[in-house]
Amino acid sequence: MSHSSLILTLSGRDQPGLVERMARVIAENGGNWEQSRMAHLAQRFVGLLEVHVANDQAAALCDALREIPDLELTMHVEEKSTAPSGPCFSLDLLGGDQPGIVQKISRALAAAGVNIEELTTSTEAAPDSGAPLFRAKMRLSGGGDDAQQAIQAELESIAHDLMVDLTLAR
Repeated sequence: MSHSSLILTLSGRDQPGLVERMARVIAENGGNWEQSRMAHLAQRFVGLLEVHVANDQAAALCDALREIPDLELTMHVEEKSTAPSGPCFSLDLLGGDQPGIVQKISRALAAAGVNIEELTTSTEAAPDSGAPLFRAKMRLSGGGDDAQQAIQAELESIAHDLMVDLTLAR
């Protein structure tokens, strides 16, 4: 029996029991909840979810999920997943927040031939001055053997106060 990965992007009015309703519908329709990232943002519950399901049950699962009240979904069915190419890195960044910082960072990574597998960002106040700080945590892949040094140099050139912690995660 062939399986598919159902990739869901969701947004709904934040309320108790929303995740339970989704989990119940997925289980009742033969799906297996795999990976997810969910958060409360701007009075909404938003997230990304990967569900594995038998190919012959994917359509019924999609229909059942669409019936959940107060939940907006975008769905994509992927019949096979691809493994990341090249070495994997974890990257932690902390520095002064500035307009365009995500674009500058992503441009530097793309120039090094690196793919962003996972990205989490936040802003916070610096403990000493209260100035806004930008924090990013990433999982990266690709870029070849010398990617670490190239990424380090490229990112440190973006801002003089950007601290970069880049480790190879094999």
